[in-house]
Amino acid sequence: MSNSGLGLIDDNVKCSCKGYTLDKLIQPNILIILAKKEAHGYMIIKELENMGIFHDESVDNTGIYRALRTLEEREMIKCEWIMEKSGPAKKNYEITEKGKECLAKWIDTLEEYKIFIENIIGEGRKAIK
Repeated sequence: MSNSGLGLIDDNVKCSCKGYTLDKLIQPNILIILAKKEAHGYMIIKELENMGIFHDESVDNTGIYRALRTLEEREMIKCEWIMEKSGPAKKNYEITEKGKECLAKWIDTLEEYKIFIENIIGEGRKAIK
């Protein structure tokens, strides 16, 4: 009886068990960046890359701008166009009070998840001993 396909998860497979769903946390991470300072889209993308939530893969710029648009529509961030003497105009984003309230709720929710995750880790370790 062959067990092919039943082995360990291939290193090349993007499984959520290896953290590949962390990019779903893009909105709170954008709010964190903007809570620290105003930034334009490219700067936000670079900060997100530096945070390491994309597992050394290229960032989906379209997805980031979609998240920014969603946050703007929900009035969690606001933006204005910056016209510089040289180069293209840039859309500069900043967090709003509503965005800060949302970020605070994210923090509370993530703290609750952290407790559940610690329980899963503990139970998982016991189960595979």
